Order: sequence, then C-alpha cells, then structure tokens
Amino acid sequence: MSMLELSHVKKSFKENPVIRDISISVEQGDVVAVLGPSGSGKTTLLRCAGYLSQADGGTVTLDGETFDLHRISKRDVVRYRRKIGFVFQSFNLFGNKTALQNVTAGLTIARKMDKKEAERIGLEALEKVGLLDRKDYYPSKLSGGQQQRVAIARAIAPNPRVIFFDEPTSALDPELTEEVLNVMKKLAEDGITMIVVTHEIEFARRVANRVILVEDGVIVEENDADTFFIHPRQKRTIDFLRRTKWKPEGELLSDEGVI
Repeated sequence: MSMLELSHVKKSFKENPVIRDISISVEQGDVVAVLGPSGSGKTTLLRCAGYLSQADGGTVTLDGETFDLHRISKRDVVRYRRKIGFVFQSFNLFGNKTALQNVTAGLTIARKMDKKEAERIGLEALEKVGLLDRKDYYPSKLSGGQQQRVAIARAIAPNPRVIFFDEPTSALDPELTEEVLNVMKKLAEDGITMIVVTHEIEFARRVANRVILVEDGVIVEENDADTFFIHPRQKRTIDFLRRTKWKPEGELLSDEGVI
C-alpha cells in the first residue's frame, strides 16, 4: 500500500461537478506535480484532501489508515491534519507575529509543545528556507517571496508526512517565484513528500518525479516526468503543453512521432 492514497474523490458545487472521480497514489518521497487549466479541479482536489472542503465522496488513506472524505469526526480530522502540511496561494501569516512566532504558533497552540522546544524547531525550519536572519521580522517587512518561505517553514516545522502546495507562487513576480521554487527543490532533495498544484511547468519538469494533468474533474494523463513531457500519451496533454510557455530541451514526442 502507498503512503498516501486518494480514492474516487468526487465534489460538486450545486449541480456543477468539479471533481468527477479522481484517484491518486503517492509513495514516500514522491513529488507529484498536478497541472491543468484554470477551473479543472486541481485546487478543489487539494482542499478536499486536506479536509478544507468537504468532498461528496471518496476516501484518503495515510500510513494505512483510511478516512472518509465526506463523513469524518472532528477528532479524526485533527488527527489526520497533524500528519499533513498545507501551503496556500496567499501566505496566511499573522501580521502581528514575527516570522519565528508564525512558525511556532501551531506547535505551541495546537500541539501544546514547550515554547523553547518549539522555538528550536522553528529556527531550524527558518534556516532550511534561508530566513534565519529574518526570524524577528514581521510580515509587513518581508517580501512576498520571503512571506511564502515563512509559510513553508511553518508547514515543515511539525515534520508532516506530506505537504500540499496550492499554487505557491501564483501571487509572486518571477524573481520571487524563483526563490520559492528553489526552496521547494531543496525540500524535494531532502525527501519530503509533496503534492504540488502548480502552473510552473519547468518546476514540474525538473523537480517532480510524477506529473498529473487534470481537466474537467478527471485525470487526463499521469506518468513519470520524463515520459509526461517528452513522450505524452494523450492528445490533450500534447495540446496543453503546446499552449504553455515551456520550451522542451529536445523534441516533444507523441506516439505518432515528433510534434
């Protein structure tokens, strides 16, 4: 059994099906990039997986324990969330807390950790994202990229089994995007398991070991990164890659040959 399994996830808003039937298996150390056009259901899938939105059906299995995505007790939600991290499009930092305080808040408040131990862990997390020298800065004194790196430090501090990233660079300009992506690359090299909803094609190509294309609430194609980008199986994948700004190093291939 995989470390994390999403099985037959479904979600509709009123009469509009956003996720029709999606199943994903994630192994420890995987970096799974989820691509797709706007409105394809990518973010909704991630929110359902983190119990931030209630799915209409499906289950999530983590470390052999299965949870119902539609019906679950508050106690089990808390227990499950202790094993995952979440990094949002917006940084969601407390404006009245320093970088270090933002990282340690979840440890001391939600997990009742000793303050000194929480600070030790918080400083280590800030060091991993290259912001140890900004530990006493408030969010208003940090750039957007630095704020997102604090949010990543907050996510990794509890040592989660998997981290969900929802378009973590969508609010950043190119220079700040690069610094956040570099931090995520280092996390991948450290073996942290990640599911990343992203529009950064080059990041998916170079960092993810598996890539999924989602459209209209279903998986169009799923494969290892090399196969996905260099030898896509589905015409929709080929069309999607053609419409992105990503430029392959070699020639993009389909089963019929060079595109």
